[in-house]
Amino acid sequence: MAEHTVKAFESEIGQLRGLISEMGGLAEVAIADAIDALIQHDEEKAQRVVAGDKKLDALEAEVDRLAVRVIALRAPMADDLRDVIAALKISGVVERIGDYAKNIAKRVGQVEDGIKKFEPLTLIPAMAEIAQSMVRDVLNAYAARDATLAVEVID
Repeated sequence: MAEHTVKAFESEIGQLRGLISEMGGLAEVAIADAIDALIQHDEEKAQRVVAGDKKLDALEAEVDRLAVRVIALRAPMADDLRDVIAALKISGVVERIGDYAKNIAKRVGQVEDGIKKFEPLTLIPAMAEIAQSMVRDVLNAYAARDATLAVEVID
């Protein structure tokens, strides 16, 4: 493969990783903001979470387009193909995390008097913290290409 082709391919893989990283950061913030809106009964913040989900949807579509382009034009093999397929799968999962945050935010107006009077909600902030930590750790493992860290997240 010519050097300029290799550089272009590596640039595209870097773009995919950058998009995944951006999506992960947005999803992590969306979870935190949705839970905060739920706890504080902040409908304005909840609406921002709902509106922000469109950005995650757009980034997922961009990952899809770029991955298809890379596969079609570069015909990656072995590890390179696994990188592209991983980006496709991860973007879908991260987008779904954003959807979950959006769904939590949509319920803020339905929970009267916030978290203090509804006992099952008292556990949600701790659960959200664990989920955020898992999202952060798995995306860090992906960015660092660290399989050991990814397995630790599963455990």
